[in-house]
Amino acid sequence: MLTQSAYVTGLVTYVFAALFALWLMHRWLLASLPAVWRLLVILPLAALALTPAYTQPGADTMAPALVVGAFQWITAGPEGAAHALRPLGMTSAIAAVVAVIVAVALRLRR
Repeated sequence: MLTQSAYVTGLVTYVFAALFALWLMHRWLLASLPAVWRLLVILPLAALALTPAYTQPGADTMAPALVVGAFQWITAGPEGAAHALRPLGMTSAIAAVVAVIVAVALRLRR
């Protein structure tokens, strides 16, 4: 079992790595796209990378929902992964809706 400080250190490291990966993707992979399209890609990806979920139903520790969902899907099937996939789907949908609203607002400003 991890100590509290090792757990927090691991989560903080993961968050910084995910943010750095999103920044690299925004800066280099999507650089040729207009800002509106980059927003439509980056916000849902950020939701996928940064949404937390409990490692198991009733557990005390959290981990990235994408990782928890993948491992639970492999080991326990779709029913076992549902507790991680529900918040992942919700935050991804919210991020996509926010991205579309901001993209439309940016288009209307021009």
